[in-house]
Amino acid sequence: MRKFRKTIFFITIGMTVVILAGMLSLILSPRTVADSVSDIIFLIVSGASIAIALYSQLEADKESRRVAKMVKELAEMRKNVDNDMAIDKNVRYKLDKIIALDEQIYKKVGGRKKTSNLVKDAKNQTDPNNKN
Repeated sequence: MRKFRKTIFFITIGMTVVILAGMLSLILSPRTVADSVSDIIFLIVSGASIAIALYSQLEADKESRRVAKMVKELAEMRKNVDNDMAIDKNVRYKLDKIIALDEQIYKKVGGRKKTSNLVKDAKNQTDPNNKN
C-alpha cells in the first residue's frame, strides 16, 4: 500500500509542476490577456478535477480496505455463532438423553414419580373439590 501512496503522491507532484509550467507559459505567451486568462482558468479547473479524482480514489481505497476488514470479521463471527449453535444442539441432545436415562432408572428402581405426576398429585391434594 505504501508503494501505491508514493506513486499517487509523485503523480500529484508531477501534475502540479505541469500545471504551473502551463500557467507560466500562458502568462509569457504573446497572446492577448483575455485568451491567457481563459486558458489559465481552464487549466486550473482541469488540474483541480484531476486532483479531486486522485483524492477520491485514495479515500475509496481506504474505505474498501475498512469494509473488507469488517466483512472478514463478520464472517468469522458467523462461523463462531454456527459453531456455538452446533455445540448447543449437541449439549441439549446429551442432556435430553441423560434425563431419559434418569427417568428409566427411577422407573426400574421404583423410586420417585415423574415430575409431571408429582405436580398432578400436589394439585389433587390441595384441591378442595377433590373427593379422594
